[in-house]
Amino acid sequence: MEEYINLIKNLAEKYNLRIFYIDFSNFSLIARVDFSLEVFIQIYINTRKQKTNLALVISDSRVYGIDKEGGFYHEHPFENPELHLPAEPIEIEDFIIKSLEYLEKLRLI
Repeated sequence: MEEYINLIKNLAEKYNLRIFYIDFSNFSLIARVDFSLEVFIQIYINTRKQKTNLALVISDSRVYGIDKEGGFYHEHPFENPELHLPAEPIEIEDFIIKSLEYLEKLRLI
């Protein structure tokens, strides 16, 4: 988990974000990286299940996400986050970059 903690810290610094919350065990990690109190990325990693779930949240609603359920990754697209479209895993940094692009479209940053 140390590797993931360091990665999240480095990405938060690189993109001028704040780590609001981070908790971990030997095989799982959950973190919340804030743009503001209402806008954040939630990161969940479980190495035992080989899963990384990522969600961009605005006002308590997921507006974009990629997660793994039933052994397969799927995307909750920005245009319609209720959908489940087949997807490949995404790097945390790439997810942050996409989230920044969506937040710029919404003029939230």
